[in-house]
Amino acid sequence: SFRGGVARPLCRNHLVHVDKWSRMAMRRNQRSEDAAAKEGEDVRDGCTDVDDRKKVSREVRVAGDPWFRGWWGLDLRSVACLRAVLAFLLLVDLAMRARNFKEINCDDYLAPTGYSPHGWIVHRVLFYRGGVVLQSAIAVFQAFVLLAYLVGYRTNVTAVLAWLLTTMMHGRNEWVNNAGDKVATTFLFWLMFIPCGEYFAYNKGVLHRPGVKYASFATLCYRMQLVYLYLSPMYLRWSTAASNTWTWAKANAVYYTVHYTTATPFGMHVVGKYPGLCKMLTRVAILLETVGAVLLAFSPSQLLQLLLVIGFWKLHMGIALVVELGIFPFISSVSAFGLLPSSTWDTKVVISILQSQPAILLAKLGCVVGKAFEACFGQPASDQKQGKLSFLLERWLAAFLLIYFPVTILGYLGLIKQPDDGNLAEALRVTQRWPMYSPNAPYSSVWMVVEGKLQNETYIDLMEVWRHGWANSRKRWVQSDWRPSTIKVERPMPTPHAAFPNVRMSKFMIYSMQVGEDAKQGRLLTRQFVRYMCRQWDEKMKPGKDNMPRLLTVSVFLVNQLTLDPDSNPPSLYGGVHAREHLQGTW
Repeated sequence: SFRGGVARPLCRNHLVHVDKWSRMAMRRNQRSEDAAAKEGEDVRDGCTDVDDRKKVSREVRVAGDPWFRGWWGLDLRSVACLRAVLAFLLLVDLAMRARNFKEINCDDYLAPTGYSPHGWIVHRVLFYRGGVVLQSAIAVFQAFVLLAYLVGYRTNVTAVLAWLLTTMMHGRNEWVNNAGDKVATTFLFWLMFIPCGEYFAYNKGVLHRPGVKYASFATLCYRMQLVYLYLSPMYLRWSTAASNTWTWAKANAVYYTVHYTTATPFGMHVVGKYPGLCKMLTRVAILLETVGAVLLAFSPSQLLQLLLVIGFWKLHMGIALVVELGIFPFISSVSAFGLLPSSTWDTKVVISILQSQPAILLAKLGCVVGKAFEACFGQPASDQKQGKLSFLLERWLAAFLLIYFPVTILGYLGLIKQPDDGNLAEALRVTQRWPMYSPNAPYSSVWMVVEGKLQNETYIDLMEVWRHGWANSRKRWVQSDWRPSTIKVERPMPTPHAAFPNVRMSKFMIYSMQVGEDAKQGRLLTRQFVRYMCRQWDEKMKPGKDNMPRLLTVSVFLVNQLTLDPDSNPPSLYGGVHAREHLQGTW
């Protein structure tokens, strides 16, 4: 017991303390669950009628650490929903990365051999790239772990493995990551400390189970993380002089964003045609990311919290329509699902969705997958009480992190000096740098032109060969008179993003086009990219066979085009095209 309460296990390795005010509610819920079980309802498959739902008490139990008891808690059904959706999105991202598996994960492709922006020995061990066989084995193991995490198999173990393996995947090649990868690892970290396998798991019930509101230091940190995720870029946008944040001060940030390199055709050619609409969307985004973020995390009203979760989901889905950012808008849109209020799960709409035929089929499929994991790795152990030593360690960890992370955040904002230069946060992959178009939205588009000189004194556009695929380009080269010989510096159509094969490769190219303080790293990545292109030419195009010429020299040009101010009534949207040589070499 603790402070007069009684101790009951909620799930493995978690000690639940129930105070005297919730003791009677627990007993009523237990009697309701026993009565429902006697009536023979099939909880696992979710094959019960909607009318039977009324037989189960809708009261939500209160559980967790008494230090954090109150409205800091999260409904474990919402947490389980976040776990399942996040695991599914990471599986999709893992499959998409497989298209450029060698380039992303292995040494001496796009990533320079032995080069890493991380200095700690821990980072160099965890983020070791190596060869194709090693990385393939790690990727297969990661897919199995994410699948087990999705169906709720041993979540106390798979949650840690999912965070660790995802962190390793993102750290091998920092130059292909986007903000969505950072959001994923951050929320995976906090989910390790929350029992996320109590609902929507293969061996738990999908329906007819009363909710549990769990409170701990991790639930508090989860709420604070959501707030800082949105307030941090807003602080960077408004803390500097107005002349440095003029795209936001004039409410033109959305306009410049939809004309940037990563814009989608819909964003550039539909939304971008209406500057007034872009101004309105900018103001809505500012309001939602400031006032909305605080109310989302700390609002006592369940209805307002539900509306804000839906609002942020729509915000990020709108971002996905106008800007090509990979998994970022999808990961960010579901990151607030853990704040879905308890009343949401008792509505007729949600109950009908969970009892629909597709939901039942998914539950049965998850049960099959979970049983397969049980057959291979054994059944999960029965629920156990958390030991006193483990409980005290969790308390000390909570106290440390609740002090360390605010200090780290203030350090990243430049308000204080970080005591460890952020090394611990970098090791845990929960660094709190969230620029997100801060302090200014990008007001010019950039793309790269790679010119190759062949043995027969002709010039070709290597980027066009890369976009079409090496095998397809060689086939067209041999079977027809196709030659990508016209070097174009004009703006790629329909958007500058069309100059890159996919989102991951475009992110790498944007890093390689860095100038100013990061010019040294940009030129290093550009040299590595040129080496990669030359090796691919020798391996895929097979010079000397079928009269295929050798590649002699490569020149890289950076092309920049300014987006004109919409308030100045310009005759055209864009300024002139400026190209300058970034790198030239002979290989």
